[in-house]
Amino acid sequence: MKALNNKERKKANIRFIAMFSATMLLLFGCSFFVLRIAHKGVKVLEEKHEIYTKAFENQALITFRIEEIIDKIYSLKNVDRIINEQKHLQGIISNIRLDLEDLIADEETSLGEFELYEQLLEQVSVIQTSIDLFEEDEESYRYSQELLERCREKYREKSLYEGNVKEKEMAK
Repeated sequence: MKALNNKERKKANIRFIAMFSATMLLLFGCSFFVLRIAHKGVKVLEEKHEIYTKAFENQALITFRIEEIIDKIYSLKNVDRIINEQKHLQGIISNIRLDLEDLIADEETSLGEFELYEQLLEQVSVIQTSIDLFEEDEESYRYSQELLERCREKYREKSLYEGNVKEKEMAK
């Protein structure tokens, strides 16, 4: 026994299979693109995470090195040192500062995380120059003070000698 609407049922089945296939194809295509976009997004996030982690590590390193520079500058300022020790400590500070400037220059981030550190290093350079000038002026002052003391001693000796000569003349 054959159904009377066999042709209609066949057409409806074909239409259903076509619509179902198109829907499945559309869902598969959308899922493919969503997964592809998500994969690219994960890559971008991993790259950003790596960049930020490296920048954070470099900032921590720079901070510790700047603290080391500050300690050395404090030591340079507050502890009496001979000229060679002074120059050696200035050289150490300069080397650390130059290393940090190179590290900052090598950074590839464009967010400006290291602008503050650049300004700090510029200030360290200015402080070093000021300390050098101060040390030169202090050395010149000490030399002048020493010469002045010598002159005072000679003047005292001369005055004392002239006073002794006058006393001898008066005594005669």
